Amino acid sequence: MTTADLQEYIGVIERMKSSLNSADFDQVFSLLTSDLPKSKQFLLKMELKRMAQPCNFYIDLRGHVDGDVRAYEHQGKTHYMDANAVNVFERGLKQYGAYTVGLYEEVMNTENNFRVMHRKQTEQRVKTALQQSGSSEAEAEEPSAVHNQYARIIPIGNYTVRRDERMHFSIDVELELAGKRYRASTSDLSVSGCKLKLQQPLQLEPGQQVRLHFTGLEQEYMLGFAAGILYQLIDTEQQGANLYWRMQRLPGNDEQQFATFLQKFISGNKRRYKVNLDSVSQSLLSKGYEQFYLPKLSSLPVYIAVRDGAPLPLCALTTDFNKASWQHFLDEQHQAVFNTVLSVRRLKAILQLPQQDKSTILYSFTHAVKGKLFFYTATSEELLEDDALRQLFFGFGATKAGWRVFQLNIQRVSPAMAEMPSTVPEADNGQKNAGLSSLIKQYIQDIRYIATLSDISSDRSTDWYQNYPVDQQLLKNLARFGHKKTPQQPPCEAVAMQYVNLRSESRYLYKTSIAISDKEQPALLTGHSRDFSSKGLQLETTLPVRFQKGDVLLLDLPDMQKISNKYPLTALPYEVMAVSKSRTIMNLRAHEGAEPHTGRLFFQQLIQNNRAKLTPAEESPRYPGLSTALRNMYLNVQNHFTLYLHRKGIRYEVNTVTQGNNPASLHLLLSLFSADINKQDLALILQNNAASLHFAQHLKQMKRLEAPKSYEMFLVVSQTDDTTELSCMFDYEFRDEQHKRQFVLNALQHKIIFSYRLQLCRTGRPDVDFIAAELNYISAYAIHKAKVLEEELWSVAGMIDAVDISAEVGWRYGAASDVYQRQQQRQQSLLNKLQQAVP
Repeated sequence: MTTADLQEYIGVIERMKSSLNSADFDQVFSLLTSDLPKSKQFLLKMELKRMAQPCNFYIDLRGHVDGDVRAYEHQGKTHYMDANAVNVFERGLKQYGAYTVGLYEEVMNTENNFRVMHRKQTEQRVKTALQQSGSSEAEAEEPSAVHNQYARIIPIGNYTVRRDERMHFSIDVELELAGKRYRASTSDLSVSGCKLKLQQPLQLEPGQQVRLHFTGLEQEYMLGFAAGILYQLIDTEQQGANLYWRMQRLPGNDEQQFATFLQKFISGNKRRYKVNLDSVSQSLLSKGYEQFYLPKLSSLPVYIAVRDGAPLPLCALTTDFNKASWQHFLDEQHQAVFNTVLSVRRLKAILQLPQQDKSTILYSFTHAVKGKLFFYTATSEELLEDDALRQLFFGFGATKAGWRVFQLNIQRVSPAMAEMPSTVPEADNGQKNAGLSSLIKQYIQDIRYIATLSDISSDRSTDWYQNYPVDQQLLKNLARFGHKKTPQQPPCEAVAMQYVNLRSESRYLYKTSIAISDKEQPALLTGHSRDFSSKGLQLETTLPVRFQKGDVLLLDLPDMQKISNKYPLTALPYEVMAVSKSRTIMNLRAHEGAEPHTGRLFFQQLIQNNRAKLTPAEESPRYPGLSTALRNMYLNVQNHFTLYLHRKGIRYEVNTVTQGNNPASLHLLLSLFSADINKQDLALILQNNAASLHFAQHLKQMKRLEAPKSYEMFLVVSQTDDTTELSCMFDYEFRDEQHKRQFVLNALQHKIIFSYRLQLCRTGRPDVDFIAAELNYISAYAIHKAKVLEEELWSVAGMIDAVDISAEVGWRYGAASDVYQRQQQRQQSLLNKLQQAVP
C-alpha cells in the first residue's frame, strides 16, 4: 500500500497505472514529475515499479468484508470476493494490464472492508474529539439533544445463549430435497448448525429435514460423507431479495466424526475468518444496561413463596432508591407487614384481573395509637365497590403523614429464573457457570410470585386526595381496610442489591449521641449517628426536621469528646446532602472552610486506629449470591419502559430504550409509529427534542446520589373509524394544577388517556467486572468492536424510568366511577389490539 509520504502524489500514481508496462513509461513519467525534486521522482518510480510487479497471492475476503463472498476464477486460481471487490479487480485488470501487487492492495482495501471501516471510524472519532475540544466554553454550558428521534430497543432479562461459536464463512453447499439437489451457500457456520443463503426460492416448513452436501469443503478436504449431513430447518428469514434458512444439525451415524471435523476447522480458522459476535455483543449490552438500571431501582420487588397453599412474603430486594417504600411497611417493631398487605384474598383478586398485566393501585396510610402503628390499605378494585367509602378512605387517609399511593404489579416466577446462563460459547468460556449454591436453591425453591410496589405518590397529588369529604361519623367503616396485629409476624427480610460501589471511602456503623443546632437557634434538637466516614455521617432524629438540602448545621459530639482531648468536637459545621421522606434521617457532609475540618480530622484518626474494631456499613450478605439470584428473577419478569441518556461531547442523546420479556403499555403505544420492531419511535414523547432538551438541562444539574426528578406525562389517543392519533403533554406544560385537572377529566370523558410517572436520575459508571467475560471474548476477535461497545456504556449519563399511573390519575382528580370504569375498558381494549399486533 502506498506510504503516507507519497499520498500527496496519488494523482500522479493514478495517471501512471495504465502506463506501467508500456514503452513510453519514462517519457510520460518525466512529463508528469518534471517539477518535483529528484528524490521524490526516485521514490515515486520505485513505488510504481513495486505496484507493477506480478502478484501470485490468493484473494480471500471471507469474513473480512461486509458483503456476500463468492468464488471467482482467474487464470486457474480461485479467489473469494464480494461484488464490490470483483468490480475493483476487473477494473484494475484493465488499468494494470495484469494481476499485480497494486491491484491486490486495491482489492484488499475496498470501502466495505472491516479493517478499512474501523480505521475511518477511528479517524472520525479523533477528528470529532479535536473539534469538540476546541469549541468555546459557552457552548459547553448548553448541552443539546440529538435530532434523531429513533431509539433502538435493548432487551433485558433475556440473553441469547449459544453453545458453539458461529463463524462467518461462505462456502458452496447443495441441498438434497425430494431426490433433487439445489445450490446454496452458507453465510455462517457452527458445529451445531448453519445459516444458508438460497440461490432460488424453495418451500420448506420449519421442522422439515434436508441433507446438506458441503461441496465447497469437499474440494479442499476428504470428508467422506457422500450421503450428506442431516439438518433440520429452524426458521426462515427474508433480507431484501435474499432468502435465508437457519438450520440445526441432527444426530446421525457419522455425527461425532463430522462434529469433530467442524470443531477443528472452526478452531483453526477463526482467526482467519470473522467470528459471529452478534449474540455476545447483544448480551454484553443487555447486562450493561441492567447494571445501570438496578442500582437506581425505585420500585420495591417483594418475593412471595407459597408454602402449604398460603402465600408467604419472604424478602424484598432493596436499593438506596426504594428503601423509603420498604420502611413505609415496617411497624413499630421494624417488622415488615407484607403478609397482611399481600393477603391470599388480595393476591387472588389481582391475578384474576382480565388484563394481561396483573396490576392495580394500592392506597395505604398508617395510624399511630398508644405507641403502635396500624396499617390501612385498599386496592382500586376494592374501593370501586362503594363510592362513599372510597371518598372517606381518600379524604381521611391523605391527611395522614404515612399516606402513600403505589402501583402494585404481580408477576409469576419460578426458581429456574434465578440462574444466569453463560453468554460466551463454551469453547472460549474457560469454565462453565458455577450456578447457584445449594443454600440459595433451598432459600428460593418456593418463590412463585414477585409483587412490585412503585411509589407514585407526590405532594401535589396528595393535595387533591385531601379534597374528598370526610364524615367523622363513618370513620369506623374504614376498619375493614385495617390490618390486625399478628402475635407471630412471619419474618420478611431486606436483601440489599449488590452492585459496583462508587463511594469514595468506606462507611462504618456506629451509634453515638449528637446535639444539633444552627446559627439561628442553638441547642435545637438531639439525635444519634447511624454510620460515619471521615467526610460525613448519617444522622437520625426522633422528631421530623425542617432542614433542606444545602443547609449547614452545627453538631456537638459529647460522647466522642470524652475519648478525645486533641480535637474540640463542638459546633462542627456539616452540610445537609439529603433528607429522607420521613424527615428523620439526614445524610451530612463535612462543610470545609479555610481551616481543616476538625470533625474530618477526628474521624480520620478514629478509623485509622480502630479499623479492625469498626463494623463496615456494607456488611457481607447473610446468603452470598442471594442478591444475584433475586436480581435475575426480577429482570425475567419486569416490564418497565426505561430510556437512557448518553453524553456525546457537549450534547445528550436519547437513543436507547430497554424492554423486558413483556412490553409495557408505553412500548405498545409507541409501536404504532415504529416500522422497525427493533426500534422505537420517540418523536411523540420527545416532541421535536423539546422534552429531551428539558431532561438534559435537569440531568446536567443533578448529582449521582441525588433523588430522582419526577415528571408526569399524558398520552391521549383519539380514534376514528380510519385513523388513530396520539398527542402528548408533560406536566410542566400546563399553566397550573387546575388546568391539568381539566385536561385529564376531558380526556377521560371523551378519549383514551394513558398517564406515566417519569423518574430521571443520573447513573454511575458501568460495572465492567460484570461484563468482563463478554468483553474479553469480543476483544479476542474484534478489539475495535469491543472498544465501541465499552465506549457506549461509559457514555451513559442518565436514565428515565416510566411507571404507568393511568389507573390512579382518574380518582386523583375526582372522576366518577362510571367514567373511571369506561376509561379502563377503553385502555384495555386498545392494548389488547396492540399486543396482538406484536410479532
